[in-house]
Amino acid sequence: MRIVTTHTNTDFDALASMVAATFLYPGTIGILPSQIRSNVKAFLSLHQDLFHIVPRKGFDLEGVKELVVVDANNWGRLERMTELKDRDGVKIHVWDHHMQGANIETERMRRHELGANVTQMVEEMKARDCAFSPMHATLFLLGIYDDTGRLSYPSATPRDAAMTGFLLENGADLNVATAYLSSSFDNGQTDILTSMLARDEVVSVSGFDVAVCLVDQECGSAMLAPVVTKYKEIKGVDGVFGVFRLDDQSCIVIARSGHRDLDVGSVIRILGGGGHPAAGSAMVKSGDVDALYAQVCDLVREMDKPQVTVAKIMSGAGNWLTPSMKLEEARMVLDQEPLHAALVVENGACLGLLGPVEMSKVKRPSQCASPVKAFMRRNIQTIGPDQGIQEALRLFSNTGVPMLPVVREGKVVGKVTRTDLMLQMYDLG
Repeated sequence: MRIVTTHTNTDFDALASMVAATFLYPGTIGILPSQIRSNVKAFLSLHQDLFHIVPRKGFDLEGVKELVVVDANNWGRLERMTELKDRDGVKIHVWDHHMQGANIETERMRRHELGANVTQMVEEMKARDCAFSPMHATLFLLGIYDDTGRLSYPSATPRDAAMTGFLLENGADLNVATAYLSSSFDNGQTDILTSMLARDEVVSVSGFDVAVCLVDQECGSAMLAPVVTKYKEIKGVDGVFGVFRLDDQSCIVIARSGHRDLDVGSVIRILGGGGHPAAGSAMVKSGDVDALYAQVCDLVREMDKPQVTVAKIMSGAGNWLTPSMKLEEARMVLDQEPLHAALVVENGACLGLLGPVEMSKVKRPSQCASPVKAFMRRNIQTIGPDQGIQEALRLFSNTGVPMLPVVREGKVVGKVTRTDLMLQMYDLG
């Protein structure tokens, strides 16, 4: 017997991946975890008979010879499947889009960094020319839309977009998808959002604003993920961690990021959960929500170690000017610089900057004999090589300078320009 299963707190991407597996592995039985998202539960209450899935509760694993795991690659995220881990002869296949945290030893691993896991499975179904109904196409579309924020999250890829188009061509119903991904809240969700706004802490992480929120009330099976996303939108933060008490014995942490360089999944994995840089969740077997909240705050603060530093993207300082150099000579140096600007340096220390704005103040020919120090911009902001690129972006926004001197122990070691930042942020380097 072959079965397919996925992670607990099952979302649409996980459900869609399970159903896709029943096409790619004919005769496979889908095993649905007991804990599923409320919108997924609502969807299944009407459509479950269309899919080859049964509840995990009461299902006997004794006859299982082959296990397919989708949208997960860690035994801890599955519901009571560990007895298959050490069983002789059990073949395991994994389809996943989480690039870290794997501990399932498998004969076959299909893992690609995508916005939604079901994307790669629909790609395979397309390659095999599998026939499926419009309602199946709608479920697969729900999987992509749910995990990519309707292709708006930074984790969304061209492959997700391509399969979205393919599913629409094959009858996926946008009206149905919109209905089950509606952002309207019930009273319980509204109360939870209010609690998040009332008790939160915003931490600066490498130039990003990251909020950690505590909800110390029993949230039960409330649909928490959309509440976390809505909080992020309302507060305008770059990332958020929601710490929720489910009952007296368990809590859940749900995280969302709005920037590809802010990896919330790294914290979630430490807590024993799973996810990718843009999103993740972890179930924690503890009723002490205050201690968990403190732990998450500490872990978030430890994230303040920039993955991409100024040292990685900075360029050489270029042609320096000296404060005593005549403007006439300095003009020739500036003409050779791409930004027509240069740092003013003496004995390794940055004294200022001379660029188009400063040179525009030279009105008379006689002023060309003046020294650079008479016209240079003084007290310009500097940045260290070990600081994150987000801090450089913030300084450019606040100061308007064409470049930032990179200084270590009082000495200029390079410079950063907006071009350096764009090459990094848009993967053009």
